[in-house]
Amino acid sequence: MPQATTTTHPTMCLKHGDFHVMDSDCWDVTLDWYFSSQHLNDQASRDAYLAAVERQMLDNLIRNR
Repeated sequence: MPQATTTTHPTMCLKHGDFHVMDSDCWDVTLDWYFSSQHLNDQASRDAYLAAVERQMLDNLIRNR
């Protein structure tokens, strides 16, 4: 029986605004974001996701000051 593959390297997480090994909750937020951004082409979608993660990272830094 084939096993599901899991990602064991850090990935950009929109939920936490961080790079880490993402769990199912993190992937749910990522997939929701991509489904709501289907109007964008692939490159624009990747760029917008990166910008959203960076915004979340900056928001986290400001909150933790």
